[in-house]
Amino acid sequence: MTHETMQITVRLFAILRSREGRSTVAMQVPSGATAAALVDRFFADRSALVALRPHIRVAHNGTLIARDVELAELALSDGDEVALLPPASGGAADTLGADELAASLAHVAGGRRIARILTAPLDAATEGRLAALIASEGDGAVVTFVGRTRATPGTPAPGEEATAARFANERVVGLEYEVAAGLAEPALAAICDVILATANGAIGGIGVVHAEGSVPLGATSLVAVVAAPHRAAAYSASQQLIDALKRDVPIWKLERFESGEVWSANADALRD
Repeated sequence: MTHETMQITVRLFAILRSREGRSTVAMQVPSGATAAALVDRFFADRSALVALRPHIRVAHNGTLIARDVELAELALSDGDEVALLPPASGGAADTLGADELAASLAHVAGGRRIARILTAPLDAATEGRLAALIASEGDGAVVTFVGRTRATPGTPAPGEEATAARFANERVVGLEYEVAAGLAEPALAAICDVILATANGAIGGIGVVHAEGSVPLGATSLVAVVAAPHRAAAYSASQQLIDALKRDVPIWKLERFESGEVWSANADALRD
């Protein structure tokens, strides 16, 4: 490496990691290169993955970059780490007891919040524990959303369409959720905090737990609880939470069939 180039460590997740066969790639780029230039160079050498390029999000040195940030304006430095994040598809176990869950409770602007990523399968008692911690005496409504593995497949990730077509007549037998360590839980907490801060007191608290790892057919992968004085606000916040989670939290879903597997993507996470 000369002074005219710099080395960037590129972290890969989900379909990118699977296709590349490794989780990190060392790339040499010109000094002063931007994140956009790095992403373009990565995909220029990987034509089989080019369908993913318009939908990629980036994390820079452990910080998830907002969707509205122009990557062409994000300058890189020698030794930086850039994570390439495909479109999200988040929907003997670690059992989070009442004490551990209570320790996760945060009092933030606008209300109470719990946001966790836990090893699958989720404890059946998670829903009740979340509600007990999140709801207060002033909350007359508690709305709970439980996401489960269904038998019908979802939307394949860009570039996975041909593979998905081979399993068109098969049932999903299980899911594998991959999580970007150090990025997913803060992103989930940030979504909750924004909802609470902008609710002007209409929401008392939000608790959400997402699974990481293998989730068999019919098992739970997501529990989200919203407590509020009135039901309309609770219903609205619950939908807002789930929509944002599926769009913005770096969690990916691998659908398993009897004869193979396919990476999926949430439609909301795909760019027009």
